Amino acid sequence: METPELSGQIFAQVHSPVVILARPQMGENIGAAARAMKNCGLSSLRLIAPRDGWPNPAARPMATVGTDILDKAEVFETLAEALHDIRFMIATSARPRDMEKPVMTPRAATRLLLEEQISGIQTGGRVALLFGAERSGLDNDELVLADMVAQAPLQKGASSLNLAQAVFLMAWEWRVAALESQDSTQLNAIEGLSAPAALKSRDFFLCRLEEQLDDMGFFSNREMAPTVKRNLRSLFTRARPTEQELRTLHGILTLLGQGQSK
Repeated sequence: METPELSGQIFAQVHSPVVILARPQMGENIGAAARAMKNCGLSSLRLIAPRDGWPNPAARPMATVGTDILDKAEVFETLAEALHDIRFMIATSARPRDMEKPVMTPRAATRLLLEEQISGIQTGGRVALLFGAERSGLDNDELVLADMVAQAPLQKGASSLNLAQAVFLMAWEWRVAALESQDSTQLNAIEGLSAPAALKSRDFFLCRLEEQLDDMGFFSNREMAPTVKRNLRSLFTRARPTEQELRTLHGILTLLGQGQSK
């Protein structure tokens, strides 16, 4: 069954979302995810530390029409490295986590994702969809880097999806949102907006903040330190500071560091 092609001024300029698979285990699932992406018009795939290495010959038969996506897939050792040009990211998770993070349905989340994409035409940066490993899903350190979580309201006790199913669900919802918005006038409303800082910039600031707080003895309880650090990251993720705001915060850290050294 064929679906309509995306067209029009907006989609000539908007990159499709980057699909990021964190610690994928089976090549077959990576291939099936690439096929799901191709079905819905997504083309950019990033792999974080695939268990069986890359390239994986088991992926190609499952990808069928999506083998070109596999050929162009980028591999990174860490999620932070893969976010070098990402300004907004939605994580997918079937289980609630102990952190303050907005949770939306896939439909609502992908509509927000599309809005962020359109903003990116003027302000730069890309958007991404993040998926966890087949067996364990995303861990807290991965989830905290996302701006929000998409959670499908599936049957209780049967809410876990195969990796490729999850990719298809989110990719399809993005496609529906895109098709419905082809003739919108959103491009006219985005000029002059201050863009949130890229995730790479945000991560650099947070690493610097954690290091300085550590030097000052803030993380005195070593058992609680990882939780406190995640809470700090979650706070700044929700705030979505701009590049200018991050520069201001860096200036504060520099001033505090000078005061500490006296």
